[in-house]
Amino acid sequence: MRTILPLALVLALAAGCSAGPSSSATTRPSATARPATALAAPSSATSPTAVAALPTAAPGRCAPPYPSGAPTADTVLCADPAGMQPARVLRIVDGDTLHVELSGGDVTIRLFGVDTPERGEPCFSEASRALARLAGTTVLLLPDARDRDRYGRTLRYVYTPDGMSIDATLVAEGFGHAWRQDGALRDAIVALEDRARAGRVGCLWR
Repeated sequence: MRTILPLALVLALAAGCSAGPSSSATTRPSATARPATALAAPSSATSPTAVAALPTAAPGRCAPPYPSGAPTADTVLCADPAGMQPARVLRIVDGDTLHVELSGGDVTIRLFGVDTPERGEPCFSEASRALARLAGTTVLLLPDARDRDRYGRTLRYVYTPDGMSIDATLVAEGFGHAWRQDGALRDAIVALEDRARAGRVGCLWR
């Protein structure tokens, strides 16, 4: 029903004698859980294993505009994938080594920026499963200061198809140590290791 106001009240309102309260709405960000994947070649089916979330960025969320300038702990997790070399994942060896198909051949790739535990050491299985989860079926490869390590393995920074750094993510999630001898991303990944250690993130620092 429409209410008819007295003329005096209408004049008072027009003169600014009444003001309504204002309100504002707040929103709460939602957390997105990433499905866990077991250690295996991408075509194998095994039991899933939960993996800790990234402290600074969620996996699989890299998108334009990509960071520019010198990499830092806050920007190294994502990079522009344009110009990186795609490769199909064949199998996972451990937390920092995998086999990929390049030019029809089987090539062993050693991740440039991370050093994960060896077989028999604590966190070996967890790091290996984490690499399998992150690598999926296709990775992108980026060369740096050295082409091969002393064992003849091809050294590359390894990324997901959308530009997420697998090297940096493994360190940020507490599955490996930053490689400290060389590399364009060394300082940024070392800073991620410091954060993971301080926050007791992942199996290395619990």
